[in-house]
Amino acid sequence: MLTPKQRAFVREYLKDSNSTQAAIRAGYSKDSAESQGSRLLSNAKVLAAVEAGQVALEEAVQEEVVVAVAEVLRELKRLAFSDIGQGVGEGGAVLPLKDMPEDFRRAISSIEVEALYAGKGEERVQVGTVTKVKLWPKDKSLELLGKYLKLFTDKVELTEVKKSHEEALGELE
Repeated sequence: MLTPKQRAFVREYLKDSNSTQAAIRAGYSKDSAESQGSRLLSNAKVLAAVEAGQVALEEAVQEEVVVAVAEVLRELKRLAFSDIGQGVGEGGAVLPLKDMPEDFRRAISSIEVEALYAGKGEERVQVGTVTKVKLWPKDKSLELLGKYLKLFTDKVELTEVKKSHEEALGELE
């Protein structure tokens, strides 16, 4: 079992792998921090705690990377396969955002609402609105997904040419 100071050292050491600074942050004297850090890392229990902490950190980082990759791919899929039909109702009117499916909302790059007026001066009245919905470009999302899935690999066909060194130099003249 580690002492509270040893646990503090392990916690601080895992931040930057600097034993001297970890010893100082854990409450050891600045004057003896270098030797204390070295001494602590030679303690089997402290070293085991550091190694266990490093393994746990590595697993957490890997998990975050996997989650990040999955999220990016999921977002690319949303953009690549978005359907404008999900954003309009009967008769073609744009649905309120709350009524649109989440996947469609996430594919929207911008929405512009413009009021339409009739008449002039004090007789001017609003007669309607025009709503323009712009989606993120599908082509870039499809390209990135295709590259990730290795659908678009360039194939180079190599043909064997057998020439002697002298023949190749002769063609250059």
